[in-house]
Amino acid sequence: MGSISRAVDPERYTIGYAMEAKRKGSFIQPSFLDAASRRGMRFVAIDMSRPLHEQGPFDLIVHKIYDHAWRAHLEAFSALHPGVPVVDPPAAIDRVLDRFTMLDAVVSGLSHLVSVPKQIVVRDAADLLLADDDPDAQIGGLRFPLIAKPEEVDGSAASHDLCLVYRAEGLRGIHTPVVLQEFVNHGGALFKVYVVGGSATCVRRSSLPDVPESRLRDADAPAAVPFAYISNRPLPDKDDQGQGQDGGVEVEMPPAEFVDEVARELRRALGLNLINFDLIRGNDGNYFVLDINYCPAYSKVPGFEQILTDFFWEMLNARNGQEPQV
Repeated sequence: MGSISRAVDPERYTIGYAMEAKRKGSFIQPSFLDAASRRGMRFVAIDMSRPLHEQGPFDLIVHKIYDHAWRAHLEAFSALHPGVPVVDPPAAIDRVLDRFTMLDAVVSGLSHLVSVPKQIVVRDAADLLLADDDPDAQIGGLRFPLIAKPEEVDGSAASHDLCLVYRAEGLRGIHTPVVLQEFVNHGGALFKVYVVGGSATCVRRSSLPDVPESRLRDADAPAAVPFAYISNRPLPDKDDQGQGQDGGVEVEMPPAEFVDEVARELRRALGLNLINFDLIRGNDGNYFVLDINYCPAYSKVPGFEQILTDFFWEMLNARNGQEPQV
């Protein structure tokens, strides 16, 4: 099978993309492909069974594949074609595939803007065995309730299976390695910030409701409650939005200038162009970053086609030493 030939139009760019079938819908959709085509860009699926140097030629590569074989293919290709941008470098992506280390960039470089909830990583299940009958039990200096998250982010459904732990008994049966993060009451709403290069789009999503102190000492209620994809749930009715379960403050959208600054600094610290992060406003008024994801489902963002098209156009023109034309 021969290699993919470049289009006749010399102004046309070819962008190769490598993604699992279930991930292509994150932005490889007809509406986006049409918008990109109108700007002279075509997207070509990379054949994962063949070496990259046998395909193309490519003007840019975008990917969301984490396995070692793909990484070896990509590194070999980049060594032969150093001028072809890769969005994003695997070494940079590695930082956000571990839930414990992904927030290091926030702690080290953005502490003047946002905070990170207290957290620890537990790799030995024996360390989770606390005294069930002690209502004031702590682990690693953390206070209940806790969010338990698988440490590794590998794209599987299991890596998104989280658990809200109300007391020590709820830690039994939690699989390790696990990141335990203090739960911060935040009015039942979180903000997902989708970053595409220099663009940041903030959307409001549902979140876990506030946890009153009385819930932590209710021995008749479950000690832990599993959950997944909580932000995919519908928002509360307008009259209920922003009200914490125990009378918390109203949750408003964060200022656009603040969101832009956090996104810009986080993108710079991580060296990544395609990310989103979960932001909450605690009932005390402070903002916290909870999680960072690589190459999220941009199709959920209004106008994502134009945002992505502008980004790839800028990347391609910067490569050629031209001024971005958007």
